[in-house]
Amino acid sequence: MIEIKNLMFQPLTFHLAESGQSLHLNPRERRAISEEKISPEIRMAEKRGFISLTDIGDPAEGIPPASVQAVEPSPQEAESPPKTNPRRKRR
Repeated sequence: MIEIKNLMFQPLTFHLAESGQSLHLNPRERRAISEEKISPEIRMAEKRGFISLTDIGDPAEGIPPASVQAVEPSPQEAESPPKTNPRRKRR
């Protein structure tokens, strides 16, 4: 498996090899695809510095997925009323 990371701050779209499908990457997004799907267009984008390609090995080897943690407010923050602005609004 190969991990593709979009290094740009804009979305990129590439054609995949031998499948007729395309790959859409949002800004700074990472995706893992098989090595057979790497097209010459993707290799050229790597040479130009638009993306980075990293060999992540076989997914069956236990490579952990990217962890996402939900942030929950503390009990004090959840019970407190919303703060109001003490300054008077100008008209």
